[in-house]
Amino acid sequence: MAGPAMSSLLSLSCSDSAGQQGRDHETVVGGVEGLVLPGSDDPAGLYPIRAGDGKRYFIYKAFLAVSASAAPFATVSVTRPASARVLYGSPSRIGELMGASSGQALIEASRSRVRLPACGPRFTGFAGGIIVTGPACVTFEVSSPSARAATVSVPIGPGKC
Repeated sequence: MAGPAMSSLLSLSCSDSAGQQGRDHETVVGGVEGLVLPGSDDPAGLYPIRAGDGKRYFIYKAFLAVSASAAPFATVSVTRPASARVLYGSPSRIGELMGASSGQALIEASRSRVRLPACGPRFTGFAGGIIVTGPACVTFEVSSPSARAATVSVPIGPGKC
């Protein structure tokens, strides 16, 4: 999954969001809710996808929400493993990519970092997920101009961190 385009920043706008959300009582990391999810280590949560070359990947769907306290935005970066990527966008765009006959478009649209804007007084939600080549312990760094940077490791599929 490496390459110049893959490592660049995916920057979303408020029009890409699923709207304002109430706090869901999940762990907030660096102003972002949704990275630490109970059950992320369950293999049933991994959806297999295939790239155009036949290589198999898995996507774990994870809805992220940015706190207004992280305004104007929060950046979620995958720090390891190097092969893990994130993919976020408008609900219609993510639905379109998930509905494609091949996972190639998902792989091509994924990045190692995503910038999510805080768009109102509550949490701003974004549809998407985490793409891995197999079960992994994925480490994220979450940073924002207005919140202290934080790091969290999350098991995606069966595994421990």
